[in-house]
Amino acid sequence: MPNYAQFNDLDEFEQFYREQIIPKLRNDPDFDADPLQETPTYRWLKTNFSGFVERLRRDHALSPGEFYDTVGLPPNPTESDNNWHISHEPTVRGLEDYLEELERDRGRAETTVGPRRSRLKTYVTTYQKVNETGDLLSPLLDENAKPDEIARVRDTFRVLDEELGTLASKKKYVSAVKNWYTFLEEMGRGLYNPAENLLNRFGWDEDPRYDHPALSRDELDRLLAAGDDDERFLLLALAGWGLRPREACELHVDQLVLDPADEDVPYIEFEAGQRKNARRTRNTVELLVGVDAIEDRINALGEHDDWTGYLFPGQSIEHPISTETARRWFRDLGERADVTIADSYPLPKMGRRTWYRLYRQQRPTIEAGTAAVAASQGSRDASVSERNYLDERTRRQARADAMRDLVQGEFAGIFDEYL
Repeated sequence: MPNYAQFNDLDEFEQFYREQIIPKLRNDPDFDADPLQETPTYRWLKTNFSGFVERLRRDHALSPGEFYDTVGLPPNPTESDNNWHISHEPTVRGLEDYLEELERDRGRAETTVGPRRSRLKTYVTTYQKVNETGDLLSPLLDENAKPDEIARVRDTFRVLDEELGTLASKKKYVSAVKNWYTFLEEMGRGLYNPAENLLNRFGWDEDPRYDHPALSRDELDRLLAAGDDDERFLLLALAGWGLRPREACELHVDQLVLDPADEDVPYIEFEAGQRKNARRTRNTVELLVGVDAIEDRINALGEHDDWTGYLFPGQSIEHPISTETARRWFRDLGERADVTIADSYPLPKMGRRTWYRLYRQQRPTIEAGTAAVAASQGSRDASVSERNYLDERTRRQARADAMRDLVQGEFAGIFDEYL
């Protein structure tokens, strides 16, 4: 039986829907529609996956219909219908080449590639209807055509704006389209990206509303003051280092690099593929606060002969705590500290949001640190240079330099007082 309470965000609900609910719909003789094109009734979903429905409501305040709109379900491509339904074969090849690179070279799962294909298909078929052409490539090779092509892409998204519904869904479609155009640029099939500034132009650059809020400095201070040693250390891992709840619960001493060479910042190291969204997520997390607290905890746990290295051991010290235990700790701690957020006690994921709020503030500084590399490599996209030309240690140091003062200024005094 799935434990929906362990899902950290809507991406995991979406993945579960695609991997578990859709196959069950296919095997249900009473469901006579294509589950990749139509969603089930509320009654069917509630009958077969009542916990799924309840967790969407409790954790994200979403009905199933609102969930479908938020994550972009449906439509999705059917397995038998890979026809792009546009009339320009070179554009079709450009689409297929991009998806092939995602799957073969970047290692993206079908649960990622499938939705990307669906969004691109919706975009290119809408483009063809609006602009009366399926040739999306030729204008990209003519700088003089740039103003008109930007206008054509804008007109296409004006139509999609009326169809897509939620902000989160619109942002996903823009991301898919923009990334495809970036691929065409990098492969020499385009001179510019006509979707570059779509989010700003449509006013879609704000955060979607479904994200959990961050803890304020006062709320974090009150939680630390009311917590025991385990609860405080969990707050440090989530809010101070930005770990996901599951990563914090399963943190092991072998992942810690507390005395790195060359005066590098201490960090946590994850194995390749270990983190969620592993191909897009860095493998290291900087430890900008609380290093002394880590060493104290290791020394204390090391006194137990049966300790196996987990920094959050469960009742059986050989194994780590579960994310459900972490949620229970937060709920109990919120009650003792009299801290409620949106009329509910705090959730572990709010700790990570606290750290992530600071990271978003510093992201422009981090990106600026790679702009010179991008220019020297002849790339107009700094993220490409960061991904392709900077080693992990250099990227880690750039992130730490940008974040250090902000994180320490925000958190060090609080954590140092209690840990």
